[in-house]
Amino acid sequence: MKRLFHYDDDRGIWLSALMVVIGLVLVIWPGHVMTSALRILGIALLLGGGILIWSWYKGRERGESIVTLFEGGILAVIGLFVLGLPKLLVSIVPFAVGALVLINGIINLRQALDQRKHHYDRWFVSLVMAILTIVLGGLIMLNPFSTMEILVFAIGVVILYNGASNLLIELGSRKSRQ
Repeated sequence: MKRLFHYDDDRGIWLSALMVVIGLVLVIWPGHVMTSALRILGIALLLGGGILIWSWYKGRERGESIVTLFEGGILAVIGLFVLGLPKLLVSIVPFAVGALVLINGIINLRQALDQRKHHYDRWFVSLVMAILTIVLGGLIMLNPFSTMEILVFAIGVVILYNGASNLLIELGSRKSRQ
């Protein structure tokens, strides 16, 4: 058990430092990180599609299936789409989440009004929470790209904190063993 939590090498320090760097990148450039990740995905899809198309072209005399060409074409088109519209793709996820939150807020509003109808003492609290949920869902839907940047920023802050705390704990552990 001691071996599980005790390292004589510098793995813990290097991993913690890497987490600090990744966290800083996410905090400083959240928008660039998202679009860069999508560009990498788009390039990979485009290359994969190109490889399948080339594979079909080289093997068509040997009976390579036309399905390979079709799959390659689809991958290449998706890759071009991802490369051409990264901001649209980044905005889809938070927009969908915003829509779900908005719908949930509307359901909560109906429940709050039902509580009022049935003379529930704290119906007003439910009403306030439902309205807040509706507003938050609407805000996410109105500016989804910014919402995604805030999410990436928050993830970066957490990773930065985790890496820094791991680094301090690791260094403290080393000093305590000396």
